[in-house]
Amino acid sequence: MPVAQDRPVAPPAGARTVLVGVTGGIAVYKAVELVRSLVKEGFQPLVIETEAARRFVMPLTFAAVSQAPVLDDETTWQSSGGWFQHIEAARRAAVMVVAPATANTIAKLAHGIADNLLTATYLAYRGPVIVAPSMNWAMYEHPATTENLRVLAERGVTILAATSGELACGEEGQGRMVSPQTILLAVRRAFAAQASGPLAGRRVVVTAGGTRESVDAVRFLGNRSSGKMGRAVADEAYLHGADVVLVTAAPAEESPYATHAVESTAEMAAVVARECAAADVLVMAAAVADFTPAATVDGKIERNNKPSLSIELVATSDILAASARPGLLRVGFAAEAGPRVDRARAKRKAKGVEILVFNDILAEGVGIGSDENEITIITGRGETHVPRTSKTRCAAAIVTEIEATLVGA
Repeated sequence: MPVAQDRPVAPPAGARTVLVGVTGGIAVYKAVELVRSLVKEGFQPLVIETEAARRFVMPLTFAAVSQAPVLDDETTWQSSGGWFQHIEAARRAAVMVVAPATANTIAKLAHGIADNLLTATYLAYRGPVIVAPSMNWAMYEHPATTENLRVLAERGVTILAATSGELACGEEGQGRMVSPQTILLAVRRAFAAQASGPLAGRRVVVTAGGTRESVDAVRFLGNRSSGKMGRAVADEAYLHGADVVLVTAAPAEESPYATHAVESTAEMAAVVARECAAADVLVMAAAVADFTPAATVDGKIERNNKPSLSIELVATSDILAASARPGLLRVGFAAEAGPRVDRARAKRKAKGVEILVFNDILAEGVGIGSDENEITIITGRGETHVPRTSKTRCAAAIVTEIEATLVGA
């Protein structure tokens, strides 16, 4: 019996090639933007188009944005050495993406049908695979498609569930391919996961946005928090391999991880309590209301020439304090009106949290809703000041402190 020779199952060290499989769906135009975004991020896209995909977008378009030749059935299989292109492509890639992934291609991937260059390459590839479905809602919800996606997920394929909205056919439902930026985030996570750190596989719950407390059917008490800081932390934790759950009172943007939209402090408290039952880390970046109306009017409060209006307020629950339990690393935030880092230090001790992030909401250019921030991260080991920078970089510093705390725990 012949002895099997060693053969590569992983790309060379440092490889940045992303194999992008494009199939025949109307969302192909999003794949063009995805390839363009990959190039901007320093990746090297290698595009494989199916015959159906070529009817929507010609290979020349992908070649132009990827700055590399496009592989397809019409040219590759017939070229010199073409019979081995699927093997060579599989060897070069560090990550494989299929976007858009039609119901037909998903079925082929699940059942090992290799009747075109893309599906043959998939069978030859050994590495992280990301699939972004796109199809009519009825096709997406069909038991056959549901089962095929389940099979792929069980084999370790990352499935970026289709979103809901208006479809190309004019109907409404779940079937829209996720945005290029969501796929790009999943690609970045796949690369980061190849060098896993302390957060890899950990469950991290992050809160974001400002809660709203109902006064009547049309009015609420709220704040100006945009949720950008919390979302940045969630993204960064995801990139570090964490199993992220975002609980947000801000508009729920599309993401490759679980997201729960809430409105009031009570709703956020309930979701956080449920999700933290098996969590390793809680990051309370949300601007939670300290008080809520004692009673909510079912209808609308009428002015009726009233000279004033009094609303009784009662204290809300302290979500961060209520979440305390052994084994849960808690990260709190202290947004102070002024450079009162002393108050933040006292708050960390009072709440008994491992990490507290301080920021001055009155500092120029880093107020609520800004894209930038300036923070001081306070831990039991000391303090780290992060000068004014993007919230993405602030989030990276926070996650670094979380990982250091987990390692030292």
